[in-house]
Amino acid sequence: MSHSATPLHLLPKGARATIVDIASHSHFGELDAQVTLRLKELGFLPGAVLQVIGFGLFGADPVAVRINGTKFGLRRSEAAKILTTLQPA
Repeated sequence: MSHSATPLHLLPKGARATIVDIASHSHFGELDAQVTLRLKELGFLPGAVLQVIGFGLFGADPVAVRINGTKFGLRRSEAAKILTTLQPA
């Protein structure tokens, strides 16, 4: 994993990034592995390129992203699991 990896929920609107890892997150407790598996099933895999489309009202849930041509709305806690590196503009 890169030391400069940024969690998806911290990226600005419009940012394009490459997924480098899906990290564990204490928020999900015993269900963390299931949440990770579900994200991977949806296409959130290392090497995939995504774009942040927007955020909910006042920066709250959801975090809207486009990956592999599909739009998804993620909870901020789910997005925090997805570690990324920014792509040059």
